[in-house]
Amino acid sequence: MRRLLACCLVLSCSVPVFALFNPKIRNFEQTGIEQRRVVSAYCRLDFQGARLSPEGWERIGPLTTFRENPEFNSFFIVSRYQLIENPKPTDELDVAYVVIGRYEDGAGYMPMPASVKNVTFEMRDQKDELRISHIDTPTPFVSRAAALAWLKSKLAMQKDAAGRAPIEGAIRALEAPPNPQHAP
Repeated sequence: MRRLLACCLVLSCSVPVFALFNPKIRNFEQTGIEQRRVVSAYCRLDFQGARLSPEGWERIGPLTTFRENPEFNSFFIVSRYQLIENPKPTDELDVAYVVIGRYEDGAGYMPMPASVKNVTFEMRDQKDELRISHIDTPTPFVSRAAALAWLKSKLAMQKDAAGRAPIEGAIRALEAPPNPQHAP
């Protein structure tokens, strides 16, 4: 009987001590809400072109566990994105992007028929906050407007005529009215 009482006493004391070391205990619903909040904020900033500049990365970086902006030499141009609801507990959240084109350094802009690309975001708890720890496609997914703004700033810095040609071509293609065949 004493052992049973001792076990109960130890267990009842250890729960509050555990709560002190891990103050944010979330149930599945709270975790899902927090995951959607973090991934939604990341996607919105990425859509606005935040990953394309160091200043933008300062705003988007705190949502991740990455020390610096993942390397990329191309980015996708998207018309929209949508978070996909998860029916069961998991550390991942999927986002469906409607991709309409791609820009690659040296090659320029390549329009594409609108297609859906699913991207998985893995989440991890870091200092009692959920953060994005891995993205299965680390390439930026930006809006047409963000891509145009970035290309125009890049063109202003480009002095070489050969280097200007693919950028100017990309700007012309992105400024043209969207092709109805490419509409999602």
